Amino acid sequence: MGTLSTGSRYLKKDTRVLQRSKVERFACIEKYSSCLPVSRLCRLYGVQRSGYYAWLNRAPSLREQMNQKILSRALELADQCRGVYGYRKLWQALLCEGFCCGKNRLCRLLKRVGYKAQLVVRKARYCLEGGLMPQPNLLDREFNPSQINRVWVSDITQVACREGWLYVSIVMDLHNREIVGFECSRQVTADIVLKSLQKGWKKAKPDLTHKLLFHSDQGSQYRSERVMSWLTKRGVTISMSRKGNCWDNACAESFFSLLKKECTRKLGLITCSEMAREIGLYISCFYNTIRSHRVLGYESPVGFRS
Repeated sequence: MGTLSTGSRYLKKDTRVLQRSKVERFACIEKYSSCLPVSRLCRLYGVQRSGYYAWLNRAPSLREQMNQKILSRALELADQCRGVYGYRKLWQALLCEGFCCGKNRLCRLLKRVGYKAQLVVRKARYCLEGGLMPQPNLLDREFNPSQINRVWVSDITQVACREGWLYVSIVMDLHNREIVGFECSRQVTADIVLKSLQKGWKKAKPDLTHKLLFHSDQGSQYRSERVMSWLTKRGVTISMSRKGNCWDNACAESFFSLLKKECTRKLGLITCSEMAREIGLYISCFYNTIRSHRVLGYESPVGFRS
């Protein structure tokens, strides 16, 4: 619309304002009414003052009323998901509730009120240490197995706490992106991987008649003799990402990005025990059971499995 100065000389020379529609001119008058008298603005924009006040006191149109309903419900859904969802997932949620609106329309409404989904943060990196020889990359980025308990992926990340770093190990079933096992510890050793595997095995109960592929990076925790022996005894095929290639384990990396931006980043520096409890609640009560995933057709991992 352009910025108006308080000098009438500049305003009188700006003939472009008269080329706008009346609604646009009324909107300009409303915008600058705190700086200049309404009567003066009406003369400058070439409209009647009575017409401006009639426009100002008009009843909202049916579209404006619907926009308000859509925006109000979208913000409620955004609040329920802790500000995690972007406009695409909010749009899908609205469609499921029977709202009739376009994706771009919702995007414009959310931009109008300044709503933004949270940003992604970087994953911590690790230096490789000693261990057994790494295994070949058998997964080869095939991230969509047709059944559960066919491909598990795992990774470790670190979260800053008041006492120092808290390390988190997860085991994910690629079929429905469900976290079947996780473990938090102050020390990043093979124990954290073993405990997350044991929890996942106890929860998911894989069928030993079908081969299970377990994929991870080449970290020393995954190349430890205890972890590889535990997997081999159960007939699990071991696969590892290529050295320095995070995309080979993209799904686990993506989960840690979500965990940090949707959960731990908001908490600040709290104790390790408090952080471990919050991470457990996020995984069990939100990520696995409620949070929708675009790759799953906007269903939660548990909903997609059932």
